[in-house]
Amino acid sequence: MQHAVLPEEGSDGRGYHALRRITRALDVHSRKLHREWKITSPQLLCLHTLQKESVHTLSLLAAELQLSLSTVNGILDRLEARGLVSRSRSLEDQRKVLLGITPAGQALIDSVPELMRDSYLRAFGRMPADEQMLLSELLVKLARHFDPEITPAYHDLITGPATDYPEDRP
Repeated sequence: MQHAVLPEEGSDGRGYHALRRITRALDVHSRKLHREWKITSPQLLCLHTLQKESVHTLSLLAAELQLSLSTVNGILDRLEARGLVSRSRSLEDQRKVLLGITPAGQALIDSVPELMRDSYLRAFGRMPADEQMLLSELLVKLARHFDPEITPAYHDLITGPATDYPEDRP
């Protein structure tokens, strides 16, 4: 397979390098979360979403986070094992499982400093409104090219976990 070489000074090369810097910042933030609070970014995002909505179902949470049901279910299993979220049956419909954040989950949220999203919003807010709109539109357009139905599956090339830090499973 031949790899394209990006020119350092072209817009594609500069854009790619900017995305790498952003990805690196996300990785550094995720590692700090795991090291200092024993929680991953997706787990913390689940907690924040549950806090904001107070009660959720698995399908609503997965849709809001733009993750698969199985991925969110695994995240919730780990959060529940730590006593950070609760699952309960709906009184109206016993088939529905409702999700909520526990007091321990709330205490963790209160102890963890800002999310990477907050840093992004501060940086984004420093840009003029027209640039914010343009960047948002272009990022959405670029992200569409990475959607699973467009991007070929390379999952058979991945031999290990997506991170090199240990799982926090009990």
